[in-house]
Amino acid sequence: MKKLLMIAYFFPPVGGIGAAGSQRVLKFAKYLPAHGWQPIVLTAKESSYESYLSLDRSLLEKVPADAEIIRTSVIRWVTRLLELQKTIKTQQRSTNGMTIPQAPMAGDPAFPTTDGRYQRLKDAITDMFEIPDEEIGWFLPGVYTGLQVMKSKAIDAIYSTGRPWTAHLIGAALQRLTGKPLVIDFRDPWLTNPFRKRHSAFRERLERALERIVIERANVVIANTRELQLEFIKRFPQQPPAKFITLLNGFDPDDYATGPSSEKGSSDSCFTLVHTGFLYGKRDPAVFLEAVKLLIQEQRLDQRQMRVLLVGSVDLPYNLPEHLAKNGLQDIVLLQDHVPHQESLEYLRTSDVLVLLQPGTTTQIPSKLFEYIGMRKPILAISPQEGATCRLIIDEGLGVVAEPNNVLEIKQAMATLYQAWLGRRLSSTIVDGAHKKFDVRNVAADLATTLTHLHTV
Repeated sequence: MKKLLMIAYFFPPVGGIGAAGSQRVLKFAKYLPAHGWQPIVLTAKESSYESYLSLDRSLLEKVPADAEIIRTSVIRWVTRLLELQKTIKTQQRSTNGMTIPQAPMAGDPAFPTTDGRYQRLKDAITDMFEIPDEEIGWFLPGVYTGLQVMKSKAIDAIYSTGRPWTAHLIGAALQRLTGKPLVIDFRDPWLTNPFRKRHSAFRERLERALERIVIERANVVIANTRELQLEFIKRFPQQPPAKFITLLNGFDPDDYATGPSSEKGSSDSCFTLVHTGFLYGKRDPAVFLEAVKLLIQEQRLDQRQMRVLLVGSVDLPYNLPEHLAKNGLQDIVLLQDHVPHQESLEYLRTSDVLVLLQPGTTTQIPSKLFEYIGMRKPILAISPQEGATCRLIIDEGLGVVAEPNNVLEIKQAMATLYQAWLGRRLSSTIVDGAHKKFDVRNVAADLATTLTHLHTV
């Protein structure tokens, strides 16, 4: 059996906002051996993960028993530098006989505040040195350990997945050192991601150069949407178009093997819409909630027959519970914090309609869409009409799509689904052939075919 080194920062037990990357690699590691490839996963130690990452230990139970997982440290040297600077300032204050305040003082560089010199220093250091991302401290441990694994395990090919983009830098370095074929997997765009934070002009130029280097070094570049593949071909005309391929995400039938039938809704007396996943930035439910409120006010929807579940972490610029109360939706819209992956699937099973929020991007398809497909439930997608998400939903008959900022469109789509529910006509129109296409076992088979072709040329 041929051996594949898989470089993936996100891997179980990472869940929450890192779950998409964690799940993609987990499923590939699970199903590649059936096609002649034995994965060896290079990832980070659990103790090295940032505090904002949720850990879902139930995912560890899904890691194949025979999978070899190698975990390395991440050197958080920027964090240590800032902590050292704060310690020195604190000691200087003590030496000078000054009383150290019990609470941070605005503008005091010895204490982290939202403004002041310390924050400006922190921003400058991170912008300059955490390139391409804050996981850059994984680069040296990853290359060192990866090189040892390459030699001791007789690795046949390298696979890296990003973000974080540091994983691609590790992959490119190992390819340069060993000459083994490299496949890099872009789960999202790097520089053209609309959710990406903007940086200094210097950093933008440097990241653009790093992106070009890893793409030039790779033998195959995977995009997880056709639209992103075409964007890469356009942006890198000097590279052969055949280098860029599309491998969508998928759902694992094993995840749906337990629990009540996914064909069954919540009940005959309550029209239930469910959204799972992180609400943040542009993925804001405010316009969707406004549509719910207006439908109730216009008496086009009976609030006694209506329930909305928002399952997952929330980081919005306003207080969501207060927003619901202000709009009279507190008894209709229920909030549930982040739950383990399998439990989130149980929430999907209770739904009549699955809600997808994907504004602001035309080249990305959220991984949760494929979990929704696995449930065979109708989908209400709030997404640009010209985007990859919209095209997939319309082409495959998965549900209805409304423009993100168009309350009237969202209202009409929701009213149509509600009327179908009242008439017991609510169902997904996805056909078995299309459903099978998104089975992650078939996606893994396509990846194996790509790897085998590289290994034989």
